[in-house]
Amino acid sequence: MNTTQRIVKNTTSLFFSGVFTRLLNSIIVVYLARVMGPGDFGKINFAVAIVAYFTMFANLGMPLLGAREIARDRENINYYLSNILTLRLCISILSFALLLLITFLLNKPFEIKYLIILYGLGLIPSALLLDWAFQGVEKMEYVGGGNILTAIIYVVLVLLFVKSPEELLLIPCFQVTGYIIAAGLIFSIFLRGFGRPQFKFDFISWRNILRQALPIGISIIMIQIIYNIDTVMLGFMRSNEEIGYYNAAYKIILLIILVGSTYFDAIYPVISNYYKTSLDSLKRLQDYTAKLMVTMAFPFALGGTILAKPIMNLLYGPKYNEGIIAFQILIWAAALIYVNMIYARGMWACNKQNEYVKIVITQAIVNIGLNFFLIPPLGTEGAAISTVCAEFLGFFFYYREFNKVVSIPIHNYIIRPLLASIVMALFLKLGVNMNIFLLIFGGMFIYTISLYLMKGITREDLMLVQSIVSGK
Repeated sequence: MNTTQRIVKNTTSLFFSGVFTRLLNSIIVVYLARVMGPGDFGKINFAVAIVAYFTMFANLGMPLLGAREIARDRENINYYLSNILTLRLCISILSFALLLLITFLLNKPFEIKYLIILYGLGLIPSALLLDWAFQGVEKMEYVGGGNILTAIIYVVLVLLFVKSPEELLLIPCFQVTGYIIAAGLIFSIFLRGFGRPQFKFDFISWRNILRQALPIGISIIMIQIIYNIDTVMLGFMRSNEEIGYYNAAYKIILLIILVGSTYFDAIYPVISNYYKTSLDSLKRLQDYTAKLMVTMAFPFALGGTILAKPIMNLLYGPKYNEGIIAFQILIWAAALIYVNMIYARGMWACNKQNEYVKIVITQAIVNIGLNFFLIPPLGTEGAAISTVCAEFLGFFFYYREFNKVVSIPIHNYIIRPLLASIVMALFLKLGVNMNIFLLIFGGMFIYTISLYLMKGITREDLMLVQSIVSGK
């Protein structure tokens, strides 16, 4: 199987598992938003946002480091597997203890504290999850399978047992149950293929791994700040209902981001390898990636801006209408993230962790500062504006730094997708009273045809797709 076919196989595995998983999670998001109402839905998302930081602390970039190093040299798999497993487990226990202490000190109702602690129990099984090792050996089907299993268990349990706000505390218990079962299954599959890993307490190796992983870990924590500090700050500065409105919009945005991130997860091992073996191949892959991401980003942004109200009403009903403007703003953050991932993920794979972490810390500081100024007067709209500004700022730095490795000029790929998206937007505006599904599929069709006529889709693109399908 050649490199192109491996990328397609891995992207397909992650894409369909990601879409299916996100679809299941979206069903639960919509279900819980409707059953719980904006207030209790806001409590859930506040608790999840708090626990997310402790999850990042427990990982500290080690899964990404392990996947990258295994992709470059599979002889290292036992070294990284044994040490990372033990180290993550120890840090996860420490992280959970710290979570308990901070939760006790929070000036929040007991119900929210219980939610935080119950979600925090997922830190322990997540430390044993070996999806990163499968990513390193480019066996993405197991990564996707584990994600699907976790989502199915969670969805089934919630739909069976959560019928009213009185079952609020059952929700995190069901999610942790899904983590435990999925981690156990993936672990057993790995045992059959690669043998039993050893749990090593090698402090010298731990120090070396942490030294390499720490810049990645800090950057991921900063990314988490950019993505969900809005929810945390809304929780302290505004009402639970506003957290609910904001997260109802943001969950849709995360689904859109997932579509792009699954592709980057699939090519991450290939980029890591090309950086060491062939910069020409790295440039060709990233050029095509840039074209693909821009082609997807513009229609998502313009289409989402126009269709925000019918999409929100379809999923959540009119009681979440106060989240519509936030959605219209956040959709542009998603478009910027698509473009930023070209360069940011490339920096991860090309040993530019130190430069990357400086950029993402700057983004996080800007985001927090803007939230302090904009959330009090503007609420959810202020939080959304802060996120867009942080992503826009990040673009300039990511672009500059990655282009020091290989030059990927984004302006070469903007004009045709932008013009085709404007044609699509005109169609959506004219048909604003049509059925939402007809508008979405009609807009996709108009965009694709317009892009083809403008030669935004070339014969080379079609030949590449044909060669992939035919297996040549």
